[in-house]
Amino acid sequence: PEVQAMKWSIRLRPGRFFTVPEELRAPQESQHGDAVMEAFVKGRSGSVLGKGSILKMYFFPGQRTSSHIQIHGAPHVYKVDQYSVYCMATPTIAGAKEMLKYLGANPKSKASAARKVILTDLREEAVVYIKGTPFVLRELNKPYDTLKHVGITGPVVEHMEARLKEDIIAEIRQSGGLMLFHREEYNPSTSQSNVVGYWENILVDDVKTTVEVYSALKDEGYDIVYRRIPLTRERDALASDVDAIQCCKDEDTRGNSGINIAVDTFHGHLSAESYLFVSHTGFGGVAYAMAIICIRLGAEANFASTVPQPLLSPQQYAVTEENFPARASNEVALKMGDYRDILSLTRVLIHGPQSKADVDIVIDRCAGAGHLRDDILYYCKEFEKFTDGDDEERAYLMDMGIKALRSYLYCTSPSNMEFAAWMDARPELGHLFCNIHPLFPHPRSIP
Repeated sequence: PEVQAMKWSIRLRPGRFFTVPEELRAPQESQHGDAVMEAFVKGRSGSVLGKGSILKMYFFPGQRTSSHIQIHGAPHVYKVDQYSVYCMATPTIAGAKEMLKYLGANPKSKASAARKVILTDLREEAVVYIKGTPFVLRELNKPYDTLKHVGITGPVVEHMEARLKEDIIAEIRQSGGLMLFHREEYNPSTSQSNVVGYWENILVDDVKTTVEVYSALKDEGYDIVYRRIPLTRERDALASDVDAIQCCKDEDTRGNSGINIAVDTFHGHLSAESYLFVSHTGFGGVAYAMAIICIRLGAEANFASTVPQPLLSPQQYAVTEENFPARASNEVALKMGDYRDILSLTRVLIHGPQSKADVDIVIDRCAGAGHLRDDILYYCKEFEKFTDGDDEERAYLMDMGIKALRSYLYCTSPSNMEFAAWMDARPELGHLFCNIHPLFPHPRSIP
């Protein structure tokens, strides 16, 4: 028994027994832990947690945090002005509960009824919760890089998570309850973050998939509707994605009286429900999903009113139509989204300029979670810097810029019917959407 205990002690904290001076340690070993941990990782054989794979804590030093809404366990939370639409970074289970309580979806009591939250998880990565903390799959030799699953569907991600859980349970049973994890730690002396490994005792019941987490919260009485719709900046904008995001609203409002239930100040009343989008950091591609639902909610609130009310004031609207000479430069026009393909679309749509103006206001309101027009301009400017040399980087920037521009086009299109059907009925627009000029076309000439 003593020998066995010593073996586990060595495996748990090998540094206590085999100390190597820092200056003599190899960079790989110094960054990722000792050779025992590396050998353990390379010996993994699960269907998802396979050879060279690690489980890295989702939180990391320097992660974006909230400036207004402070929720312990949810690093970044943002609310869209005038809409009951929120986003948050991947939370702990305790953080998810706190966020749902903040939104009023806490378990119902006799005194008050909970407000429903439609929660949409946009992550493409497989995530598991260990003792209430989220962990994500990474590769040992690329611990900072997200594993790309571009185009993956929600059910496939959830299936991956279920298999990952099975791999973890098999591993802890084989090791007597010990599990190797990794996390980022900030080193003040070097001003850098390193990924370090550590061992921890866990039980089978400590491991939960994302679906299990939110199913358990629903069983506890939290009034939520959970959906998994992978959507990131790297994903091509698809009509089906627009419908999937809008479907979150459509499915929940069946049987409810009133249309404008989530526009919290448009007509002087509070919404009956909230929309919460979850992503890795709560910033980036999540802004696209938030814009889609806000545009839909704003359109329905406008439709429900007796007199249509544009999101834009008449003074602002005058600038969007033919007042281009007032703009100082091409860059200003690009920042306002006046790309050739966007302007072509507004010319063929009924109330096209007004639609674009309304969308621009929504994009600005979602800026705390990411800014679609700024993304397009960023990729355009970065692309222009690479005149020679790195063809791979140029191709990446072009691809990302086109995806962002196509997302902007989709936002500018009508939202009062199924988007895929609307697109199918207009093949000429399909040609426009699929053949965006690859060199980020310049805006209309400015005298």
